[in-house]
Amino acid sequence: MANTKYNEEFLLYLAGFVDSDGSIIAQIKPRQSNKFKHQLSLTFAVTQKTQRRWFLDKLVDEIGVGYVYDSGSVSDYRLSEIKPLHNFLTQLQPFLKLKQKQANLVLKIIEQLPSAKESPDKFLEVCTWVDQIAALNDSKTRKTTSETVRAVLDSLSEKKKSSPAADHHHHHH
Repeated sequence: MANTKYNEEFLLYLAGFVDSDGSIIAQIKPRQSNKFKHQLSLTFAVTQKTQRRWFLDKLVDEIGVGYVYDSGSVSDYRLSEIKPLHNFLTQLQPFLKLKQKQANLVLKIIEQLPSAKESPDKFLEVCTWVDQIAALNDSKTRKTTSETVRAVLDSLSEKKKSSPAADHHHHHH
């Protein structure tokens, strides 16, 4: 199951559908427990009116991962798990037309996640790619952008500089 190989006909059909009713989303979420105080969230979603939820349930079966969530009169299929998401988008992206850039940026982000967890500069760079995806998706309601992250990281490194612990001057008598 780890790396399902999808049928090309299915991908071709799905890509057309995703271009119209799907979204490829990247978000930066504040999270105090994380090293850089933020968490990246990547999601592939397809939205339908709840009366067509059967279609989304079928998608879960066909893709083999993901969940369907209901909210009001709409239902969403969502896939956010990193490994299956990477596998799925790698195969879907050649067939996408409108959402191909978003898919490629999400893949690029996933591939850089390990190094972004280590380096603040790398984390910031990845956050700017999240901004690019948001711009492509015309999302107007974003609270947390790479600029927010930059400000937080700057204040973290300032704190380090000014903390007395950083000034261990060993005097040899």
